[in-house]
Amino acid sequence: MVATKGSRKDYDAIAKAKITTPSEAKNKRPPRLLIYGRNKKGKTRFGMTAPDVLIVDAEHGTDQYERQNPKVWHLDEWEEIDEVYKYLKGGRHPYKWVFLDTMTKIHNSSLNFVMRIEEERDLTRQPGFVQQRDYGKAGEMIKSMVWNFHTLPMGVIYSAQERMERGSFVEDSDEDLEETAAAIVPDLPKGARSTLNSIVGVIGRIYTVKTEIKVREGGEVVEKMGIQRRLWLEPHPAFDTGYRSDHVLPPYIANPTVPKLLNYLSTGKAKP
Repeated sequence: MVATKGSRKDYDAIAKAKITTPSEAKNKRPPRLLIYGRNKKGKTRFGMTAPDVLIVDAEHGTDQYERQNPKVWHLDEWEEIDEVYKYLKGGRHPYKWVFLDTMTKIHNSSLNFVMRIEEERDLTRQPGFVQQRDYGKAGEMIKSMVWNFHTLPMGVIYSAQERMERGSFVEDSDEDLEETAAAIVPDLPKGARSTLNSIVGVIGRIYTVKTEIKVREGGEVVEKMGIQRRLWLEPHPAFDTGYRSDHVLPPYIANPTVPKLLNYLSTGKAKP
């Protein structure tokens, strides 16, 4: 109910009720994370580590994880994404996280949906030919989808393929714009990518390196050369990366998991 003084709104009372500090805020929004990288670098594996997660699998990337037995909603058509959102919005489910894997494929589904509708409306249109306005419509649909999922009272993880974008502008650690010959970014149209970047608290690039790792052999822990997964977080002129936290995080997290990342964000340290 709006407070009034006589016939006028009491804006002082309204402001007092509305203005809070982060520590006083009620119903804090759960984390939103964007993770991107090349194929087979560990995006799906990372998203599966979120507790009580529903994986919206647009690429059938979970098919190989039968042993882990994840809860998966295979997304075969664009229209299904609204069904996922309305199911989660209803609240009668056991999930604390939803993982959209990948936004690149989901955008392709939205583009195919737009083309199919336009071809049905215009019988003179060349089938399978993408027009510039199709990209615009598909991008707007992705933006609406992202904002819908942003309203959910649960953690949201987005993944995307990566691409190299030439002549990009990427923020460096001093928050100045630095022109680069090329930058690695999530593989999404600029408008949709900008919307997604603005609402997530973490933009991380997942990749692998060959390095010495500790493994257990015959009851002993030994070091040997192997493949290590890493999640790059630090702002970088050649990567679209960054995070929001009161703490200074390391440039990358080795063998990343969702709980490990969240602990870094809240404490600045790896989980003991």
